[in-house]
Amino acid sequence: MTVPPTRDELLELAELDALGALEPTEQARFERGLRDASPALRAELHAIQDAAVLDPIGLCDEEPEAGLKYKVMARIADAVTESESELAPIASIGRPVAPQRPVPVAAPIVAPAAIAPAALIAPAVPAPLATAASAAAARDADVLQRVTQAAEQTELERLRSALDRARGHGYMLRAACIALASCLVVAGYALVRQDSYAKQVTLAAISASSREDLKALLGPSVEPFLRDGVPSAALAGAAPSSTGGVIVWADPATGNAFLAMVGLDASRTFELVARDAAQGSEASLVASGVKAHGPLSGMLLERVTDLMGRVIELRDPNTGTVLYRGQLR
Repeated sequence: MTVPPTRDELLELAELDALGALEPTEQARFERGLRDASPALRAELHAIQDAAVLDPIGLCDEEPEAGLKYKVMARIADAVTESESELAPIASIGRPVAPQRPVPVAAPIVAPAAIAPAALIAPAVPAPLATAASAAAARDADVLQRVTQAAEQTELERLRSALDRARGHGYMLRAACIALASCLVVAGYALVRQDSYAKQVTLAAISASSREDLKALLGPSVEPFLRDGVPSAALAGAAPSSTGGVIVWADPATGNAFLAMVGLDASRTFELVARDAAQGSEASLVASGVKAHGPLSGMLLERVTDLMGRVIELRDPNTGTVLYRGQLR
């Protein structure tokens, strides 16, 4: 039965191991002692090894053994594995268990020092050297497997984090699309209802005023159109920039018409046109230079063409944009 090394022996072996001065048997004995050591002692051994490697007195011009690289990689793999094992319970909170992918087992990589030129010439290798080469090859294979496993676990964590971020962005994009669709539905409904509301508000504003008040606001020329039986039509807003409303009276007996404007922009100039109800018909000019002079203003249109049954439009003379539209029945 092999006696485990004491603490003092482990401290001495740790420094020799960092310098690569251990025999295969001593190396195996040190690794077993390091594996069974407590976390505090293991940390102390690693600190001694780090100090021995960084000690400038121990530096020389000789090329280090090829297996030193794999020993350093093994320590890195041990540190990564120990850190992940300590943080695993915290990292697994609220995360679904993912199926474990089998870790590929790489073929043993033999350190360059293990293949000596003499091995290609000599017919046989001494037993101690063969044992040492086998032990080095086994250590190198174990180091490579642990480093590969740690790299794959790190890549898996990175991919899982990217997937979580993409899923969160997808939820936000979906919510934004739903909100945009809701706004479009509301806007469409508002545009459909705009024509009806504008007509009702404009007619209510005119009807609520007495004949004398309308004469005072619009002038005496509106009086012949306020009697019963004179056809009138309210033009509703046909563009998003349209505000207020327009009313047109047409007197077939005299051939005159009256245009009342409620809440129109007084800084703009408009033109009044009429077209047949048939789609694609040409528009004829009824009046140009139409301009509002206050919140409620109007103008007399003398000897206009027959407006009954025609679609009447108030539009911008510069762009041709129809701002108000209605039909006189």
